[in-house]
Amino acid sequence: MNKKLLLCVLCLIFFSAAISFSAPLIFKIGSTAPSNSPWDKALKKIAADWKQITGGQVQMKIYPNSIAGDEPDMIRKMRFNSLQGATLSSIGLNMIATDVMSLSVPFIIRNDDEFDYVLSKIQPMLLEKMEKQGFKLIAWTMVGWVYFFSKEEVSNPSELKRLKLAAGESNPANEQAWKALGFDIIQVPLHEVLPALNSGMIEACYIVPLAAAAYQWFGVANHMMDMPISPVLGGIVVSERAWNRVPDRYKEDLLQSAEEAADQLYYDTLALEKDAMKIMLENGLITNPVTETEKEQWRNAFMEGFDLVVGKSFSKEIYEAILKHLEDYRKKYGG
Repeated sequence: MNKKLLLCVLCLIFFSAAISFSAPLIFKIGSTAPSNSPWDKALKKIAADWKQITGGQVQMKIYPNSIAGDEPDMIRKMRFNSLQGATLSSIGLNMIATDVMSLSVPFIIRNDDEFDYVLSKIQPMLLEKMEKQGFKLIAWTMVGWVYFFSKEEVSNPSELKRLKLAAGESNPANEQAWKALGFDIIQVPLHEVLPALNSGMIEACYIVPLAAAAYQWFGVANHMMDMPISPVLGGIVVSERAWNRVPDRYKEDLLQSAEEAADQLYYDTLALEKDAMKIMLENGLITNPVTETEKEQWRNAFMEGFDLVVGKSFSKEIYEAILKHLEDYRKKYGG
């Protein structure tokens, strides 16, 4: 064989072998969700799909149970590339794109259909803000609706104002809005809420029912006001740095896979919450009805109060856009 031809063949073999045996792209994904929870199962499904779609070229290594830290820790680690992705709640997503919290203003969005409509309208704006911060949203889903849980019956704002209400430490502007509305706000870390309820330090809290069951808060705060406060959003994000390393030919299929897993996660969460509500009701939880007049009292109070956080927790532009989209939706579909 001609020496030049032999050299070319050897080079082709070498480069083919190098491509075949190149190390896969590993996404280290942090999560605060427990192992085998719906979020953990969704991540494992995405990991299996991504490996299959790319023939093993893109893989995930999942760190559940807050092994990779809390949400601020995971965001910081993504910036430094020690993590390439994370599952985040509304609070974590808001640390990346502050306007995410505009979707969780109490009593503004009233049901799933309104939420889906508004999200479809403002999603491009939120995705652009995340990308400017160096993050790519892979998928998101509605985690559930927040409700008030209290030691005494609550159905209107005046009744809740008489109680000491637990609030997290993540959003000072929101806390100030609650106080401006006349509520007795006590800052309590999540892991201290149950002892605080037992001791009388607090008498009410707000959380999704699934978490109220998991944390056993309902055993002490055994009244749930039967009116959702606000939707809670969750999402899976990766760093743009890592996403840009994914071959373009795979990206559309990978995103579709993640979206399908997020859709299934939503239905799995609904089913679990239904079971959780059944268990809580069988074990002493009381749901307190809210009249139409009282519903208007809640909405009017919070429309006024949360005007105080516009420009702080989220931009005036997106807040006004949400109100306009809701107005359009209600004119078209009622509500």
